[in-house]
Amino acid sequence: MIASNEYRPETQGINLALAGAVLQSGAPDTAPKEFTERKVSKEPPYKVILHNDDFTPMEHVIDALKKVVGLSSRLATDVMLEAHKNGRSVVTKCHRELAELYQEGLVNEGLISTIEPD
Repeated sequence: MIASNEYRPETQGINLALAGAVLQSGAPDTAPKEFTERKVSKEPPYKVILHNDDFTPMEHVIDALKKVVGLSSRLATDVMLEAHKNGRSVVTKCHRELAELYQEGLVNEGLISTIEPD
């Protein structure tokens, strides 16, 4: 039986099943090891770079940026115009694995894209 002044996760909007917690009778009060240890990335963030080319239609570039990276129409247009005017534009900054995924997706859409450490 739970006293009325005790903490009850279910009344605080916490779904323990979704949080990955397993409640067992007699379980210790410590969090599972996977929740107490966090790896801190020592890698710098990476920039996803869009390079200008003279053959890809501007509308296709905008559509690809929206589809692959999830940019808004306005931001995709701004990135495309910056690359068109300056030869290249930073699309986004993120961790390396995600930057590689975005770069590959943009290349698969026919764009010229690279990544580099920030």
